[in-house]
Amino acid sequence: MLLLPILILMLSQSASAYTQDNFVHQLLLSHEFFEKERINVEIKKIEMIGDRANYSNWDWGVGAEFGRIHKNKLKYDYTSSTDYARSTNQQVRKISSDLSKKFFSNGSELSFSFDRSLPIKNEKMYDKNGYQTDKNTTEYLDDLSVSWTLPLLQNQNGVVDQKTYDLAVLDYKDEELVLAEVQEDFIEDKVAEFIDWVEYKWQIEVLSNTISRLSSIQVQMTDRQTRDSEILERSIDKHQRLLLSLKSKLIAQNALLLSAVNGLDVDKNIPTLGRQFSVNLIDNLDQYCQTMVRDLKRINIEIRKNNRSIETYKNSKLPDFDFTISATKDDNKGNYTSYSKSTETEYEAKLVFSYPLSGDINNQVYLDKYRLKSRQFELKYNNKLNDIIANAKKIATDIKQGQIQLSLIGQQLQTLDPNHELNLYFKGQGEIRFVISEMDDYQDLRLEEVVMLIGLYKNKLEYDSLLDRLLPN
Repeated sequence: MLLLPILILMLSQSASAYTQDNFVHQLLLSHEFFEKERINVEIKKIEMIGDRANYSNWDWGVGAEFGRIHKNKLKYDYTSSTDYARSTNQQVRKISSDLSKKFFSNGSELSFSFDRSLPIKNEKMYDKNGYQTDKNTTEYLDDLSVSWTLPLLQNQNGVVDQKTYDLAVLDYKDEELVLAEVQEDFIEDKVAEFIDWVEYKWQIEVLSNTISRLSSIQVQMTDRQTRDSEILERSIDKHQRLLLSLKSKLIAQNALLLSAVNGLDVDKNIPTLGRQFSVNLIDNLDQYCQTMVRDLKRINIEIRKNNRSIETYKNSKLPDFDFTISATKDDNKGNYTSYSKSTETEYEAKLVFSYPLSGDINNQVYLDKYRLKSRQFELKYNNKLNDIIANAKKIATDIKQGQIQLSLIGQQLQTLDPNHELNLYFKGQGEIRFVISEMDDYQDLRLEEVVMLIGLYKNKLEYDSLLDRLLPN
């Protein structure tokens, strides 16, 4: 007596329900289909970080110059007593460094620069009487400056210079949406295969139940019911052929699921859907779509990119008007003979204005172009929104009608007695063909219930995909 409960317990432990949520979770974890899109997201992220660094990082450069200059100068019929350099050899030694940074907060730029020159000059001095002396000059010149420039009109707050980075941020967000869209499209295709698997499984269960009942009747027949037994056998054979066809489809469907999720064992993890159908239909579709639907989010990103370009070209029409403050210090030492030294410090604050009176034709062309594109994007957005809402309402109507039909089928199944003709037959008041017909009618109603329920799940899948609800948060 203990054997049956133990067997049931073992079977329940060896096989478990495998839901659609389980399937989607494994799809996202195990599948490499999204690698290309993930790489695209990483590329956009690298570009975004690079554009920000290119704008706001410290820019430091170093330069140097080392050389030698030789010059000969001969004056004919020279009658002056003033010396001039007939032969000059000069060593050139220069080094410089520049450091600058732009600020996101206001578009200003801070710059530091340092230059040092150490020339050495050897000259042979001549006058009207010929060679006089050698002259050696060693100097140095140090220039150190710092300046801060704030744009007041054109490029105010960095609106022109920061455009590249701002567009890179939007491109990155768009690429993230592309990845999510690819994932959801893939999930929709694979969940449709999952639903098909469940449909075949449920149909097999209905047919298997019918065959089992017909076989049970055949066992109970007496020798005097041989003709009826033959009729019953033909009916069983017909159902067996249909069952074999469904099992072949199920095996093929197994291969599709295995290709989607590596290592999936449908014998231990049996794909299943709830027999009680439920769906969350959105009431305020307009608000929901504008907030959650990725196609609309992507169009909105296009609108934001277009508006960012308009903002840049509008600002570029303004005059250049910058405020600059700077400080410069020059240290200078003359030749070794005079030991002349000097230090000069300069502070400056200025406003610089410039404006092309003829205007910038290219800038105006782009401004007009992007303003017209604004209307294109507005129409594109509204058309897409209306299409999504219309399709969602249609699917919602189909779901509601399907639920009504499913309920009616359920009521029919409750009122239908699948054993009525069978009871009459064994009482000697019926015919086997009526028994088979009654069982076929009951089977058809069960199969119709399966088709209707599966249809509802497919409608729900289409509805959730349309509203971008398949991808887990």
